[in-house]
Amino acid sequence: MKKIFTLVCLVLVTISANAQREIWDPNTEEIQALIETTKANPTKISNDNFVSVSAATKVFEVGTRDACQKSGDWSSIISIGTKIEMTAWIMETGTTSVKLKVVSTPDTGDAADSPNNGLQMAGNDGGQALKGVEGFPTFTKYLKGKNGSGGTAYLEFYELNSEGNQTFRVVETPWVKGCGVAPAKGFYCQFTPSKDGYITAGIWLNKNLNSKTLFVIDGSDYSVVPVKIQGFRNNNTWEYQGDLEEKPATCVEWTLDENNMLIFDDSKKSPTDTNQQLFAYVTWQVKKDGNYYLTGGNSCIGISGFFFDETDPAGITAVTEAEKVDGPLYNLAGQRVDKNYKGVVIQNGKKYMNK
Repeated sequence: MKKIFTLVCLVLVTISANAQREIWDPNTEEIQALIETTKANPTKISNDNFVSVSAATKVFEVGTRDACQKSGDWSSIISIGTKIEMTAWIMETGTTSVKLKVVSTPDTGDAADSPNNGLQMAGNDGGQALKGVEGFPTFTKYLKGKNGSGGTAYLEFYELNSEGNQTFRVVETPWVKGCGVAPAKGFYCQFTPSKDGYITAGIWLNKNLNSKTLFVIDGSDYSVVPVKIQGFRNNNTWEYQGDLEEKPATCVEWTLDENNMLIFDDSKKSPTDTNQQLFAYVTWQVKKDGNYYLTGGNSCIGISGFFFDETDPAGITAVTEAEKVDGPLYNLAGQRVDKNYKGVVIQNGKKYMNK
């Protein structure tokens, strides 16, 4: 009788542990049907930073785009622009405890071509299947947009080139640390948990990893959330935990530098080639009713699924990022400004009045 009781207790403990984990996988019949419905029903979104300036309104002087990119201040264009709408595909889904909103706003030139430019499934069940961390589920494919990194503005305008001719310019400003606003366009995922816990998202990130940024953003103050990244490049035979002659391990640990670009610990003797795709699990801690944005600042990402745990599945601790007192200044529209700007500014995710 005692043995039976012990076995029952073990079964109940196992059920309780498994019940805490909720898994969302886009490669299921239910979610595939939702994706097709979303693709067939695009919507229009607008934002104060989605503007167009016609040639009749103003043709800017030579070098305007380059000067604005260098300073990060686009107010001279936004202030006289006409607000425009952009085509977006928005899918709302999730698990019992986590609402997920997937937003894809591709470049306007592509938006009308095909619904596949808004949302598309990619990957395969072989070398691009995300697996390799003990206890983590396997995700075989990923959902992405055709293009579009997480951005804060979309601008169309004309400027003179060096020969004095009018040139049409299109600028999409990427999301950067300290900008103080949520992503407004591109491809991003918004997670809203109904309880405290941990989210682990499976991601795909495109090539040239030494220049790619990855962000998990806290919607309460638009600060960057500490994460743990475990993944592999190219396919599941690429990364090695030990000597190259040993059998490969499918996932190794990555970190992010001060600019949220990926860093790999080459002491594990892995090949250093960064011109590969990355498939990885990204884990972070979440609070009840918070909003968390997952996006790439300068490249489109993909999501291969996510799971929610009430307890820490990856050994991530509540690490807080050291605050940078000399961070850049932004106005309330997320535009970078200098120290002479008068009014409410945002620095290091905090607002104050600059007089």
